[in-house]
Amino acid sequence: MRHFLLFALTAGIALPMAACNAKRETSTSVEPVIIENILTSTKSWNGDSYKYPRGKAQLTLQRITAQPGFKTPLHYHAQPGIAYVVTGDLSCTTIDGKALTVGPGESFATPQNTVHHCEVVGKESAVIFVASSGVKGEKVTIPYQTK
Repeated sequence: MRHFLLFALTAGIALPMAACNAKRETSTSVEPVIIENILTSTKSWNGDSYKYPRGKAQLTLQRITAQPGFKTPLHYHAQPGIAYVVTGDLSCTTIDGKALTVGPGESFATPQNTVHHCEVVGKESAVIFVASSGVKGEKVTIPYQTK
């Protein structure tokens, strides 16, 4: 029994190492992968400090395509998020007047629990990827109800 255990332990270490043999797995005709951090933040563009909501975690990635002149209604997000603008120009304004304008290739940390709206400015439609870390079953975007 002791010999079998030793054999199993040795095979369990040696086989995965053999499977990762660099000479066998590395291609000489393909460039190495490049990993680039686009955005790292603990706060949104308007200064909101991020806090994760309680509950079962759910990640969401959205691709938003909006035509020139489109303006969202006032809304807020209960979870942290980040956005990356692929095409077009986007202008966002918080209810207290803080503003941000971004264009293609730019990214930003989205406001959390701050009422705001965003608008596509310029003549080109906007394509924006938005990733958020929220709670399963809760909406990513919550409409603001004026009182």
